[in-house]
Amino acid sequence: MAKTVTTMTDSNGNAIPLKYVSAYDKARDRVTRRILARFEKARANLETVVADSIEDLDDLAKLKESLGEKGNFSARSFDGLIQVSIRQQYNIRLDERVIRARELMLEYVSSVLDRVDGVDVSALRLLVMEAFKANSQGYLSTGRVLSLMRMEVDNAKWRAAKQILQDALKPEKGKQYLICEKRTTVQGDFKAIRLDIADCWPTQEAE
Repeated sequence: MAKTVTTMTDSNGNAIPLKYVSAYDKARDRVTRRILARFEKARANLETVVADSIEDLDDLAKLKESLGEKGNFSARSFDGLIQVSIRQQYNIRLDERVIRARELMLEYVSSVLDRVDGVDVSALRLLVMEAFKANSQGYLSTGRVLSLMRMEVDNAKWRAAKQILQDALKPEKGKQYLICEKRTTVQGDFKAIRLDIADCWPTQEAE
C-alpha cells in the first residue's frame, strides 16, 4: 500500500503539514514538477535522437572510406531533398605574441594615417582592433584574423606582424553540430529542422 503523504518539504528543508500549505502552493508544486518531467523526457528523447543519428552517419561514413576533411561529413537522400551533416567547428586561439602583432599593425596604420588627409582615422584603426577582440571564451574571430593575414602590405612592420600571427596561431577543435535539413525541390534552399525550444513557441493564427 502506498504511503499517505501528509507533509510537503519547503525551500528550507522543513516538513510542512499539508493542512498548512495553501491551495496555490500545492498547485504550483504540481505544475512545476509536471513540466520538469516533460523536459527531462524530451531531453532523454533528444539525446537518443542525436546518438542514433550519429551512429547511422558513422556507419554510412565507413562505406565512403572517411569522414571527409576535418571531421565533416554530409549525406543526401537519393532525391536530393534531405541533407544530414556533421559539421566540425574550429576556433583559433593566439598566444601572448598576439599583443606584439597587434601593436605592429596599429603602428603601421597610424603611420599611414599621419600622411593621408581626409581619412576617417577611427574607422581604419577599428578594422585592426576588431580583429584582435576575443569573445567570451577567449577566441578571436577566425575570419577577421585570416583576413588580416591575407592582406599584402609592403611594410616591414606589417610583414613582421603577419609572421608573428602565423607562429602564434593555435587552431583548436570546437563543437560538433548535427544538422538535418530539407527542401521541397532540388532548386530550393535547404531549411534546417531546428530542435530549439525557443523555435517551438506556439503561434496564433491571425484573426
